[in-house]
Amino acid sequence: MSLEFVVAQFEGEGAAVQRYAAAKEHSGRDARWTQEVGFVERHHNGRLLVRGTFAGHYLDVDESDHVSQKGAGEGAVAGGLVGALLGPAGIALGLLLGGLAGAQVGKPSDTEAEPGELAEQLRTAVPRSSSAIVLIADTADVEEMLAALGDAVGGVVRQTPTDAQAAALEASLEAAPPASPGS
Repeated sequence: MSLEFVVAQFEGEGAAVQRYAAAKEHSGRDARWTQEVGFVERHHNGRLLVRGTFAGHYLDVDESDHVSQKGAGEGAVAGGLVGALLGPAGIALGLLLGGLAGAQVGKPSDTEAEPGELAEQLRTAVPRSSSAIVLIADTADVEEMLAALGDAVGGVVRQTPTDAQAAALEASLEAAPPASPGS
């Protein structure tokens, strides 16, 4: 059995999920590929949203929700000090605005475990402001998915990973929990 890594690209950040729903109806709900896919959105700023099953592991990573606790604290203090010039209401507003700004500007400290190898492959394969369905499976499942998606696919990146690439991908997914069996 030959393992393939396939990225079916779609224009628009939410398009992949919509196309999946239509293709799932076309293939039938019991098609194995429908239980093995992951979804990727790449926002206009380049950040990824990754959810679903990737090589038997479940991922739910959103690079847009990374915040800096240290930055929030420092921003709140600075905002509170500046706000003190305006009295109690200024202190409250300064704390709030400073904390929000600091959380976004500071170095992220609360981040989900992101599989580096997979994330880099997805950044290469999924253009900004678009989405994709990702399947890492045997050739028969890949063929069935691509047939079900039909002409709706904007582009396809398809490769057969070497043993070294497969091992690196598996190592990058090690921290992610196993995906639950299909429904």
